[in-house]
Amino acid sequence: MVDYLYILFLEVVVDEMLFPRGPGRPAKRAGAGLAGLSFRVDGRLKNLLLDISEGYDMSMTELLLYMTLKEAGLESLDEFDG
Repeated sequence: MVDYLYILFLEVVVDEMLFPRGPGRPAKRAGAGLAGLSFRVDGRLKNLLLDISEGYDMSMTELLLYMTLKEAGLESLDEFDG
């Protein structure tokens, strides 16, 4: 389940993610506490992420967090010092 989800996510990002207006501004590191994250993606990617997250009964934020932690080899954000 998890490996398939992760592989599917990577395939979509690598093969289909488009930057219609260029990549945008350079990213800045967040300070302590909560931070906003906003970026433009192909509508198909958003719909795919939404379908996957609904299939696992989680929010898109939870799905992205889960996939990010898996990629980083972490169990929770508490393990990240960044």
